[in-house]
Amino acid sequence: MQSPRLAFVVLGLDHTTAGIEFRERLAFADAEIPAALHRLTDGANPLLDQAAILSTCNRVELYGICRGRPAEGELLSFLAGYHGLEASRIASMTYTYGGDEVAHHLAATAAGIHSLVLGEAQILGQIRKALEHALTAGTAGAELRRLFESAIAAGRRVRSGTAIGRGSASVPHAGVELARRRLGTLNESTALLIGTGDMSQLAAKQLVKRGATRLFILGRTPSQASRFAQSYGGHPITRDRVDEALAQSDVVISATGAPAPVLFADQVRRALARRRTGAGPLLLIDLSVPRDVDPEATELPGVELHTIDDLRETVARALTQRRAELPEAYKLLGNEVGRFTTWLSRREAGTFAPGNSTGGTQVGRPGTTRAQSDAIECILRRSNGASSLGSLTSTSNGAHRVCRA
Repeated sequence: MQSPRLAFVVLGLDHTTAGIEFRERLAFADAEIPAALHRLTDGANPLLDQAAILSTCNRVELYGICRGRPAEGELLSFLAGYHGLEASRIASMTYTYGGDEVAHHLAATAAGIHSLVLGEAQILGQIRKALEHALTAGTAGAELRRLFESAIAAGRRVRSGTAIGRGSASVPHAGVELARRRLGTLNESTALLIGTGDMSQLAAKQLVKRGATRLFILGRTPSQASRFAQSYGGHPITRDRVDEALAQSDVVISATGAPAPVLFADQVRRALARRRTGAGPLLLIDLSVPRDVDPEATELPGVELHTIDDLRETVARALTQRRAELPEAYKLLGNEVGRFTTWLSRREAGTFAPGNSTGGTQVGRPGTTRAQSDAIECILRRSNGASSLGSLTSTSNGAHRVCRA
């Protein structure tokens, strides 16, 4: 008897379906991912044959491949249970795609189409890291690896072939713009940056461009803070000087990726007591998920605390030009996904030509199939509705056709 075909599935939630309080509860730290992947794929009756986890500030997604075993409800239970929640608490926040829709969804995600900031580039590196985690854990076979590599190629092609990523719109840029609007000006301002990664570097560039004259830098280690500070004319600090830097700062931008808060309400309270007379509000902008700043800090008088979810209005103003690139972006995505589905079909049929065992080129399929067109339409509807938090449900055509023989 012929074995069931490989079935692809993705279950997840993102910034359009779940608020930050749930995204941070369901996020996977890098150190947790290998064990989670093995729980998905190991044992006598694994949920998936192949698996990868994409966990970022704006999304948590489980990608998998299996042969004929129902997985949708079990994946939902896994995601919730792993983080100590009941599946019923997050069911309305999740979406599920199966079949060709998985390839289209991941490709569109890689192109930044599903990002809070349309066309942002950081997601490509995050998808690459998710694949690396799966390869290291031994949970990515040839098919899952090809799925992710195809998506990365699609993201690159969209960025090079359209203007969807051009301009200055990014999450750090939006954070700095929010600070400028709330404070009136950043000229001759003082800022504290917590974290030394890509997000903090982009924020530092924007702060300097907007006229900030003093940057305090707190890194995971003194050497990281020193290297960062040298690049932007800042002042590295250690943890025992955080209160002092807070007291002198007009704005604090934090983006560490830490699994728990790194800035607490008591620290902010002490800093407020030391601020100069007549100083304006202390603006705290938290770009991390899980959150870096203790939410209780927002209860303190003289403090404004904003999270990544507060950037929507700022982001929307910068994206009109990028949205005009969506039709061409979807065309390019369709071509790249067509190559992947052709490769997969030929692999399952065992019809690779000699000397072309990877099936890496498109053969006999110049356009897209009806299923692919339906998948593109599904993603397009989702993108158009992404401005309304919680507006997306997993009722799109074919969204529940997953892992069933």
